[in-house]
Amino acid sequence: MLTAALHFLELRCAAKEHEAGRPFPVTVERLAGIWHCTPRYAKQITRTLSGMGWIHWQSGLGRGHSSILTLLADSDAILLQEVKLKMEQGNVQDAMELMNRFGGYAVKEQFRDWLSRGIGFSTQLVQATLRDTLRFPVYRQIFTLDPGRVYYAFDCHMAGQLFNTLVEYNQASRTIEPCIAHSWRKSADNREWIFHLRKGVLFHHGKELNAGDVLFSLNRLRLQPETYEGAWMFQDINEIEALDAVTVRIQLREPNYLFLRFLCTIPASIISADMNGYTEVDFAVRPVGTGPFRMERHSDGICVLEAFAQHFRGRPQLDRVEILILSGMEAECFPEPDWSSVMSSHGDASKEYQKVLEGGGGEWVDLETGLSCCNLLVFNQRKEGPQNHPDFRKALDLLIDRNKMIDELGEDRLYPSSGFRYLPGELAGSDRNSPSRDPLVIHKLLTASGYSGELLRLHVNSFHRRDAIWIQEQAGQFGIRVEVEVVDRVEEEKQGELLSSQHDVRLFGSVLGDDEVSEIQMYLQKNYLQSAFDAETAKAVRDKVNAIFREPEESVHRKMLAELEILIRDTNSVLFLVHKKNNTAYHRAVHGVSINAYGWLEFHKIWFQSHGTSTTTRS
Repeated sequence: MLTAALHFLELRCAAKEHEAGRPFPVTVERLAGIWHCTPRYAKQITRTLSGMGWIHWQSGLGRGHSSILTLLADSDAILLQEVKLKMEQGNVQDAMELMNRFGGYAVKEQFRDWLSRGIGFSTQLVQATLRDTLRFPVYRQIFTLDPGRVYYAFDCHMAGQLFNTLVEYNQASRTIEPCIAHSWRKSADNREWIFHLRKGVLFHHGKELNAGDVLFSLNRLRLQPETYEGAWMFQDINEIEALDAVTVRIQLREPNYLFLRFLCTIPASIISADMNGYTEVDFAVRPVGTGPFRMERHSDGICVLEAFAQHFRGRPQLDRVEILILSGMEAECFPEPDWSSVMSSHGDASKEYQKVLEGGGGEWVDLETGLSCCNLLVFNQRKEGPQNHPDFRKALDLLIDRNKMIDELGEDRLYPSSGFRYLPGELAGSDRNSPSRDPLVIHKLLTASGYSGELLRLHVNSFHRRDAIWIQEQAGQFGIRVEVEVVDRVEEEKQGELLSSQHDVRLFGSVLGDDEVSEIQMYLQKNYLQSAFDAETAKAVRDKVNAIFREPEESVHRKMLAELEILIRDTNSVLFLVHKKNNTAYHRAVHGVSINAYGWLEFHKIWFQSHGTSTTTRS
């Protein structure tokens, strides 16, 4: 039926100026053009649609003469029916393509109403066993699930459900705890580390983890720094060897007091040396790890995780996670939630949902995550352009009124930013948050920079498009020509070379945990701030970070990182824009809530208390 529905929707779209029920003339040749087929096949389609009662067709006499066509069916009803069918078949991608191509505001509202009834937590009876499922939408693609290549926060979160590391960082206690390694020891000079692995740790495909898998995982990163962006964390490794099947020895070139913490990060996840026989490309889509969930499906716009019953820490209580990837659909207009779910604040909660929370959500609890979320502009010093001149960057800094940006764009933008992390008293104590927008000062800076109308190419991913358009409009008031290019990372990689190397300035958001590793990552990982540094700044950054690695005291780390932030702020290499909301809300029926370093719910820790003893079945 989909072919007939598609033909009718294409016809209705092409004839949108004609009202339903009113005849109008059309030639067979015109229909063949709409359907991209031969006139003979176009006649066959009209007979099919007429037989279904969707159109009335009165054939003209002779070649080239107009026939009379009357549209009878409700195109919104047909579209909604087909989209529902695709969703129920699990083909989310095709469903969203249909809705985004043919759907207007009214039918999208109906679709959201229908979809919201299937979102959240449900308990179903499957083969005499109760199965708990969490289902939720995201309005972004999953770009990669290879832990060595993850870039966006949501990808990191998902990889964290599928993989484990040698050791883990406990955010609450700020301590490092056992994971795949049950014990470890280090030499007095912090250069030699011995890790003792748990026995019986299984990968999802049934293979038992051994020391060879640890060697493969860490060598894969450290020996290919151009391929794996997290490789910088392991460049101090001089040698890594398996002493036996469950013991690994790592020798460092120099003491690194953050090395154990680096082993807690997602890029340090342990993968099977055989990669389940997958190519690198396939592994990024359907990875095999040791984590509490295994990948059941990742295709057609849906990602399904199943609890891994043989996990070495025990089976999760949640049986299944279904993630609907609604890229291209705006995250808004879902009805007031009555489902037991947890949503992150990073652009995925609907506007209606946010209103409920802000007004007092009743059954919803707001949880402070301890994360720092900040939007920033990063200039590309490796490409010639107006951004190379400090006066131009200063002018752009002054013309961006952060408070105005917050007032006009709203949503989760909360405070003007002067650094990665929001500090108490920052609003009152920093003149940078309310810069002088004296046009004479700004024009004087632009003149001093030699700016003469050159085009400034601003790259942004789809999550931050509104911020980029707003900056484009503000810059235009001072004669600065800004071209906004929305490019997501998956599109960059398809080009063979990163499109980001062609930009003049890039806008993105940073999500930092409460320790120093995520902040250091901003300076050393090539896809974050490095393009903003000229040769002198780049050397100063490398020297400072290297000093942090050799320093045992965490308080000194903080002091050094503050000095680095002052350096990039004073040179306007990076413009800090606004701090964003960093809370997560959850329903009172959810227990075991734990929010990870990426602002998302740890699926393996939660369980749900249903209302009463009856089960809920989602239709």
